[in-house]
Amino acid sequence: MIYLLLILCAPYAASQTHRIVVLAPDIARNLIDLGAEDSIVGIIKNDELEAKIPWARVVGDHQQLSIEAIFALNPDYVIVWQGGNPEPQIQKMRTLGLNIVRISTTRLADLPAQWRTLGQLLGKEQRAEQLGLEFMAQLQRLEATQEKPVRLFYQLWHQPLMSVSNTSWLSEVFTLCGAENVMADAAGSFPQIGIEAVLAADVEVIIASDELSSDWKDRWRKWPQVPAVSQNHLYTVRADYLHQLTGETLKGVLQVCEAVARAR
Repeated sequence: MIYLLLILCAPYAASQTHRIVVLAPDIARNLIDLGAEDSIVGIIKNDELEAKIPWARVVGDHQQLSIEAIFALNPDYVIVWQGGNPEPQIQKMRTLGLNIVRISTTRLADLPAQWRTLGQLLGKEQRAEQLGLEFMAQLQRLEATQEKPVRLFYQLWHQPLMSVSNTSWLSEVFTLCGAENVMADAAGSFPQIGIEAVLAADVEVIIASDELSSDWKDRWRKWPQVPAVSQNHLYTVRADYLHQLTGETLKGVLQVCEAVARAR
């Protein structure tokens, strides 16, 4: 009798799917890589994700969430980006009894850890471990071995002029590719800086996000005393690859490494 009961219950158990609201596009992409897209019932506004998982309800954006919409979806988990979603609203959801899972990403190694966390929640531990091992193995293959690093300035934005410090995984990417981030010690993760700081840093390569206006290189050509400018080592990388920690970050790492290699 017990054996028969187990047989009857097994198909139902296997068909059960978690209901997840995920409040960061990169985490949603990492869930999709795990094969868990059918579990996603809510997302924040993002054109690519809305096209990829059209059944998921849009419940707000980075600045403002609809707690009522999230609650109405009856999620098993609400996955939030630590430091990226409004903390008062996260606390409100917790008081309403929603199961909050916080994800923090500050280093490249946080991606395999994120996959493991999500895999444990969803019963996809094997897939999570596979993704993590593949990611770290590919990073190791890209790692530079040169002794003297190339001095690099990463331009995140132009007005105001912004870069990244060593508290961002981007700086880790630069080191991996054999470059020295000249703004590594600046205050804050995304410091606003003056042009004088770049002029004084003897920069050999400037890499910019493709979110900048198309004339960003022309702006730098006003400063031919910068080695990167005089030698035309000005390169663009795709923001989606580098500004969100996903499996596609490897493509961004490759773009940075190629730019550094040319400057060398």
